[in-house]
Amino acid sequence: MPEPTVIAAPPAAAGAARAPSSLRSFAILGIAGANLTLIQFVAMREFASLLGSNELVALLVAAGYFLGLSAGYVFSDRLSRGALVALGGATLALHVTLPFSARWLVGFLVSHGSGAFVPPFVFVLTFAGITPFYAVFLPRLVAEFPTGDGTAALVRCYAAELAGGALGLALVLVVTPGRMALLLTLHLGGLLALLLIFARARPTGWLLFVLPPMYFAAWPALDRASLESYFARVHRLRDPVVLASEFSPYQRVDLLRVETARGPAPYLYLNGNLLYGTRALNQHNLLVTLLPRFAAGAVHGGAPLHTLVVAGGSLDCARYLAPLPGRLHVVEIDATVTRLTRALIQEPRGGFPTNWDLTIDDGKHFLGAWAGEPFDAIAVDIPVPTHLQTALLHSERFFALARSRLRAGGVFSVSLAGRLSAQVPGDSAVSGQLAHRIVAGLRATFPHVAVVRGEFVDFAWASDRPLDALVAAAPGELDRFLAADETRPRTFGTPRRLQFIAEDVVARRADGFAPIGEADLQLVLRLSWRKLQRRFFATAEEEP
Repeated sequence: MPEPTVIAAPPAAAGAARAPSSLRSFAILGIAGANLTLIQFVAMREFASLLGSNELVALLVAAGYFLGLSAGYVFSDRLSRGALVALGGATLALHVTLPFSARWLVGFLVSHGSGAFVPPFVFVLTFAGITPFYAVFLPRLVAEFPTGDGTAALVRCYAAELAGGALGLALVLVVTPGRMALLLTLHLGGLLALLLIFARARPTGWLLFVLPPMYFAAWPALDRASLESYFARVHRLRDPVVLASEFSPYQRVDLLRVETARGPAPYLYLNGNLLYGTRALNQHNLLVTLLPRFAAGAVHGGAPLHTLVVAGGSLDCARYLAPLPGRLHVVEIDATVTRLTRALIQEPRGGFPTNWDLTIDDGKHFLGAWAGEPFDAIAVDIPVPTHLQTALLHSERFFALARSRLRAGGVFSVSLAGRLSAQVPGDSAVSGQLAHRIVAGLRATFPHVAVVRGEFVDFAWASDRPLDALVAAAPGELDRFLAADETRPRTFGTPRRLQFIAEDVVARRADGFAPIGEADLQLVLRLSWRKLQRRFFATAEEEP
């Protein structure tokens, strides 16, 4: 009877050499998870601000990030070890240049008439250059895990990556968003460690760890140079100088000194969007924040008035309203904005008042929790609602909350972010619909709404009492304010005739439009798209 053939098993040592150890797998997955969290935070802040962050931009960047993860999972088992090491090397080469290279390239595209390529570029950068390298490890290491139990391997590997993600979040919280240079340096160190551990690099390979400290040392100069190039080219500013650039928990805050036709002027950008500096924005502050309070003071014979300004982070409202009789509250959600504008805009101008109150809080929360004396005037100094957060401050429910905190006869003011033209319901012009819908929400809340026509956009004043006396006092108060200082006409413009749209005309033009709801995402996305179009698909220059 023939003897059975025996097939020898491979030596144990050879099998161990091929399969990664549990400790090494956990280290790779933990570092990948931490870096995924760090780079997601950076992408959602830095890359979004390149496009002028709004809800649509956030969706674009988030889509690129998660599609990149999916691509990494799909191609994980199709990449050879050498190809994966090459992908890691390319990722390292890219990330050691970020965010500076992205700013320079966006500026180059816009300045050479190729702005339409910028949104696709940011998407591709996020999709192909951020997440794929980190995503390949989970499915790959689950398949190679030393245990033969696939379910147990998946649980352990996924837990290791989640633990790394939690570590990345803890780093963001401990280091704080304001230290973006340190966060990106830690990310770069993690990327190097991940690549070297996976590639089983020789000891000499660890000499590459000179890169993170070199990156950190070069950050201040590269950050300033790339930002100044970005703002000069994308926003068409003349000789911009970065005075301060910080990441707050909410946004990137950039304060620049810009050469303009009226001399050097401070410009404030939040997430790449201009919020202070031009004549249009100064006039916005004048007509939505200052003039209603001036007119109310005239109507009340100079009596002390209680005033609230929601937002107004430039603090121009404090400069001009705090000296008036009464009490001024300013509510701003971002302490970084008020700290920088006070130090770099207001105090260098001299004569900045101190007799006013600043509260760092969300405007809705502040008004909802307010239990003090009612206000005589409430001004909402916020930008076009391209985020749900700002859309909430244009909603009918917020208007009702504001009215509940006003004294009888008090005035509420807000920008219409467009013209209250003689449109009809269903008109496709987004800005026109926005103005009409804001007015519709005000009319549903206040018995009396008047609209003042500025040089650039319209503004609404609302009250539970007729506004005739306030409207009559406004032109004289405007003339008095502009004549008080020879620089003011250049700063705020000189409207020759202050035009008001009568209440009955306002009612007719807003009739048939629905107020803005608290979750009106369609309007927010349409406004976001319009803003992208104007910045990257149009040739109109930003006012110097």
